[in-house]
Parts: sequence; C-alpha cells; structure tokens
Amino acid sequence: MGSMDDRELLNTAVSLLDRGHVDTAVELLETLRPRLPDDPVVLGSLGMAALTKGAYAKAEQLLNMALEANPTFYPALLNKGILLMTLGDCEGAIALYDRAIDIHPRYAEAYSNRANAKALLGQTEEALTDYGRALALKPGFADAHYNLAYTFYRLGETDKALSELEAAVTLQPTHRLAWQLQLSIHVERDQSGDAERCQEHLRKLEQP
Repeated sequence: MGSMDDRELLNTAVSLLDRGHVDTAVELLETLRPRLPDDPVVLGSLGMAALTKGAYAKAEQLLNMALEANPTFYPALLNKGILLMTLGDCEGAIALYDRAIDIHPRYAEAYSNRANAKALLGQTEEALTDYGRALALKPGFADAHYNLAYTFYRLGETDKALSELEAAVTLQPTHRLAWQLQLSIHVERDQSGDAERCQEHLRKLEQP
C-alpha cells in the first residue's frame, strides 16, 4: 500500500493524463512505480500513455500487467480494447468492452467504444443502440456525439450527422474532429457560409 502522499500524486498524474499532458503524467507515474509496483492504476495509466504515444507493444505489456494485478480494472480493459481496434481486431475489442460493461454496467465510454467497433464491422443497428446507451448514461459525452455523427455520415444521413456534431462542439468547443467533419459535410453540400464558419473555428484552434 502506498502512502497518502503517493495516492495524491497518483490522482494528479491521472488528472494530467486525462487533460492530455502525457509527458508530465508519465514522469509522475514513473516516480511512483517503484513504490507502487503492482498498482493497476499506475500500470494502466502508463499503458494508456504508451497507447497515446503509439508505443503499442509497450502499451499492451503495461495493460496486461494492470489486468494481472486486478482483472476487474475496467479502464485497462477499455484501453486494451482501443489498442486492439487500432491494430484492426474489432471483434477482440468488443470482447474486452463486454467484460468492462459486465463489471461496470454504467460505463458510458465502454458502450461508445463498443459502438465504434460494431460500426466498423457493419453492425449498424447494434452500434446505434450502444451510442444511445452511452449518451443516456453520460449526456455531456462529446466524443459519443461525434462518433454517432460519423456513423450517420457513413450511412449518408448528413442531417442527423450535423445535429450530433453541433451537440459535440457545443459540449466541447475544442473538438477538432467534430469541426473537421462538419466542414467536410458543408463543403460536400456546397454550404459555403457554414463551411467558412467551421474553417474559422479550426483556425482559432491552431492559434497558440
């Protein structure tokens, strides 16, 4: 067991990782690792950081270690699912998301990611159901709105896609992917005013 100071430091590292400050988070996590060698949060967070950096072999090793330390640690199941999807194994990812949902039935991120995998496999109706579950559990989930929008876009339902994209950027104005997809749709529809609005938002996001 770590000290209270270690736990506070770990919470700080996890928060930094969630906000995208990967290198700073990794520095803190590596400081903690000798003192908390079997802590699933430390191992899983390092695995997530490695995944973010594209170090897939290292990510898999760390996520496996986290799950060996605690097989019910559902964030590691989620991130290992993301890893498998990145490597093209959507069916393997769905099995991991299923396990995460069995452990934590209100895990919105697992429903959303399972929907992504099902959509890629052509299981459209099941994917739409999972997106709905994710948004019912977490109404402010911008990424789920974006992923649902992308699925509608692939189906040619651009009105529905734009509605979901508008929800995504309202919830998260810095959601670059949502602005980019909006831009693409408006260009395809020859809606120059709306396209320029999206371009302006993207330009602002590029500014330091």
